[in-house]
Amino acid sequence: MQRIGKHTVRVGEHEDTLDLTLRGDVTLDDAKQIFDFMAARFAGRSYMLVTGDMSELGHVLAEVRRLLVTDASRIPPIRGLVYHHAGFTARVLTELVIRGYALATGADLPVHFVKDEAEAGAWLARRRAQLAGAAQHR
Repeated sequence: MQRIGKHTVRVGEHEDTLDLTLRGDVTLDDAKQIFDFMAARFAGRSYMLVTGDMSELGHVLAEVRRLLVTDASRIPPIRGLVYHHAGFTARVLTELVIRGYALATGADLPVHFVKDEAEAGAWLARRRAQLAGAAQHR
């Protein structure tokens, strides 16, 4: 686990998953450090999944959304995102950020919001199975 400002990031239970806890506003410096973490920990992977607790998320500045678009090539493609404890504002911010990422990368990125960490884990397991099935049919 690594602390970045008020936030925490870590590789999840599975090696393909980034687990975030975002607390308060996400600054440009925070976002750069989160990208550095992802680039280092997920290097060489064909994809990554993202999950996390959004219960205390503040604002995501426009510069942060732009960084996601400009730095997307530094990390493996994000193939699924599931957040738990996300209120209305966190959901709207997530949708804005992910739309920018999808436009920049052409990614087909499912985004899902669930009640708690257990539901997030179940969603990740289903998504992993979908991705494995798709890889077998290539």
